[in-house]
Amino acid sequence: MKKLYFIFLLVCFTTGIVLTTLSQNVNPLLYSNTWLDNETRTFEGYEITKIFGQLPDNPTTYNFAPITAVLYTDSSHVDSSRNKSPGGQLLIYLTRYDEERANLKWYFIILRDMDDKTKIWEYDLPYQFPQNPTHNGWWNYKEVNIPVDLPDSFYIYLNDKRSRYLSDFKFLVEKIKTK
Repeated sequence: MKKLYFIFLLVCFTTGIVLTTLSQNVNPLLYSNTWLDNETRTFEGYEITKIFGQLPDNPTTYNFAPITAVLYTDSSHVDSSRNKSPGGQLLIYLTRYDEERANLKWYFIILRDMDDKTKIWEYDLPYQFPQNPTHNGWWNYKEVNIPVDLPDSFYIYLNDKRSRYLSDFKFLVEKIKTK
């Protein structure tokens, strides 16, 4: 009976991992490695530069550190039949060693204009339990529809309500100018 119970648990666990992985199409730019300060990534016509964010004190752990990443896609790349988001979408991916800290309910977003004083939009992320652990810990992913029009360049602040910092992560989004 114990052997049958063990097999049942193993099948349930494996099925859960497969379903979770299939249900979330996460862009590899978000999870491939830790995003370092002043590093720029390009996604769908935008350059996104991480201005600052928490990293562990030990540089040898950067490739295995918790990941915090955002990508932006404008409204022309969002499926308009499903979403009414004139400002496009933010894609947010994070990993944390602690299951509780990977719950999105602890995070909020502030979008600011290029003067870095004018708040364009603010959003509290809803409760979303993290996914099964990976080598970087527990992970979470969210697509956030932006209900307001955005300029070609702006700042994204992704803040942790439980941190001791005024701002935890800051990203610069700039539309790539074509000649």
